[in-house]
Amino acid sequence: MKYVFWIAVVVAAVMAAWAILEPEVTNVVFQDELKDTAAQLGGRTGMTPVNSDEELRNIVIRRAANHDIVLAPEQVTVRHSGTGEYTYWYIAVDYAVPVNLLVYSFDLHFNPTSTGGKFGGIVVSEPASFPRPAKALPKPGQQRTDRPRDPQQTPELKEIPPSLKRPQ
Repeated sequence: MKYVFWIAVVVAAVMAAWAILEPEVTNVVFQDELKDTAAQLGGRTGMTPVNSDEELRNIVIRRAANHDIVLAPEQVTVRHSGTGEYTYWYIAVDYAVPVNLLVYSFDLHFNPTSTGGKFGGIVVSEPASFPRPAKALPKPGQQRTDRPRDPQQTPELKEIPPSLKRPQ
């Protein structure tokens, strides 16, 4: 009888762990899809560009439905900046999954974003500014305007103005 009790406890613990971990894993997979979607739309990947934020919102809702996540349009935030091939997309979703453990029920709340972290719906804030294209390098054969520094030469030291010196 003692073994039956412990087997029941282990089975209950495994079922509770599955009920909690399954939505967590689904959220990680869904967040990866959000990142991929935003990256593919922002870059030159051959993906057909979306015509509006509403169209992208509907794409996100369909992808969430593939993971049994039910979303309303109000739960999906879509922003973009830039134009043409330098368009950057930001996608955020806010949803909750009900968890029923027979004796206790609660909601797991998730906030996946196209720029965010992974586990537990941890949100990493949106970057302050979007990355800019790299500066153009000089073409081969083009002369440099600044003189290269001799590695053996020590750099010139300039005197610090009195207004910037620390009081002693």
